[in-house]
Amino acid sequence: MEFPRRTGLEIQVLMNKREAFAASFREMFRFGLVGISNTLVTLSIIFILTKLFAVSYVTANAIGYAAGLINSFLLNRNWTFRSRGHVGKQSFRFLFVFLICYGFQLALLIILREILSINPDPAQLVAMIFYTLLNYVLNKLFTFGKADRP
Repeated sequence: MEFPRRTGLEIQVLMNKREAFAASFREMFRFGLVGISNTLVTLSIIFILTKLFAVSYVTANAIGYAAGLINSFLLNRNWTFRSRGHVGKQSFRFLFVFLICYGFQLALLIILREILSINPDPAQLVAMIFYTLLNYVLNKLFTFGKADRP
């Protein structure tokens, strides 16, 4: 079997695609690590407030997500997306994306708890996974878009 010969341009195109894939993979990996950090911060606060201080799951959820929001913005802006855009503009966009994602997450959490009667702990986890996926896509495309990166 003989493999077709590739021209220099074809090889360069393949290398560029490979480099782009590797860069995207690294970015998703970093986002995942930041997500793990956010998850630990958010869940720790939620569970401490609900288990030790008997705070309602909705209030604990809001406080936990607020702490995760600050952690997330700082790490994602500076490390995941390595953004150099205007901080004020990005923080506004980040907050907007957060509110959209949080609203959908909270609605799902309430549905899981109040309508489907799922235990609060797994319900929090399911809602958090949904939030994370939506948050990555919106932040990549809207908050820290290509125009704001080196």
